[in-house]
Amino acid sequence: MTEHSQMHRRPRAKALRWRLVLILGFTSGMAAGTWVLGSDGTTPDQAEVLSPHVAEGYALLEAGKADNALEAFEAALSVNKADLSAMLGQAMIYTERQEHEEAFTAYNSIVQAFPQHAFAWNRRGLAAFNLEDFDEALNSFEKATQSQPVNGFFYESLAWTHMCRGEFSEAADSAKTASLMYDREGEATLYPLLIAYFAYVESEDYANARRTLAYAEKNRSSVWPSPVIDHLTNRIDANELISFVTDTAEETEAHTYIGLKLKALGDLENSNRHLNWVSRQGDPRVFEYTLARSINLQTSVALLER
Repeated sequence: MTEHSQMHRRPRAKALRWRLVLILGFTSGMAAGTWVLGSDGTTPDQAEVLSPHVAEGYALLEAGKADNALEAFEAALSVNKADLSAMLGQAMIYTERQEHEEAFTAYNSIVQAFPQHAFAWNRRGLAAFNLEDFDEALNSFEKATQSQPVNGFFYESLAWTHMCRGEFSEAADSAKTASLMYDREGEATLYPLLIAYFAYVESEDYANARRTLAYAEKNRSSVWPSPVIDHLTNRIDANELISFVTDTAEETEAHTYIGLKLKALGDLENSNRHLNWVSRQGDPRVFEYTLARSINLQTSVALLER
C-alpha cells in the first residue's frame, strides 16, 4: 500500500496518503498500549508506556470517536504538556479534519520539543502545503529528509513543493529520490515519475522527460494512476482518462494531468479550463489540487506583469 492517495493509493491525498498507516497501524498500536513512535518519528519505541488518557484517546480514535479522542488527548496534555503521544494524537485529528492552521500549530509544537522528529516535520510541512505556504512547507520537508530517511513519501512531499514553487530541477531530483526510496520500501508507485516527467517538461529537458515517461510506461500496472500514463503516451484521450476515475481524488488528478499535458503542448486555453476546474471543484486532499492552484496563481501574476 502506497501513500500517494494517502488511502487506496496512499491516503493519496495530502491528508489521505498516510491515513492507513496512521489510523490502522499507528492508532491500533497506540490503543493497545504496545508502542509509540520514537523521538525521531520513524521507529516505534517499545519501552514507553502510554498514559491512561492517551491510551483511551487512541482507542476512541480507532473507534471513530474523534471528538472524544481529542478530549482525552487534551486531558493528557493538561497533566504533561510534553506528552509526545498525546501531542501526536491531537495533531492527527486536526489533520484528519483538514483544520490546517490547527494542525500546523500542533505539529510545530512537536518539532519545537522534539526537533529530530522527522514524521512531525513532514506533517508540519503538509499542513503548510495545504495552507499554500510553500516556504514553510519547503523548510519542513527539508527538515524531514535531513537525515535521509528511507521514506519515499517524505521526498515526494518535497518534490510537490518544489513544483509549486516553480523549482523544476529540484522537483525532478526529489522525485527521483522518492522513487528510489519507495523501491527500497518495497512499494510501487508512479506518482514520483509523473512529477519528474512534468518537471523535466517544464524545464525543457525533453530527453529526460522521454526517458522518465518510457520508464513509467514500462512499470505501469492495471490500477490508478496507470491510465494517466496511457494518456501521456497518447494511448487514450482525455475523455477516456476521465472515464477511469472512481472518486474525487482521481478526478482531480486526471484533470490536473490533462491540464499539464495541454500546457506543455501550448494549448493554454484548454489547459486553463482543466486547471481551473481543479481549483474550483477539485479534492483539496490531493497534492495535484494545490499544484493546479499554484499554476493558476503563477499564470495570473504573469498576466498582471505584462
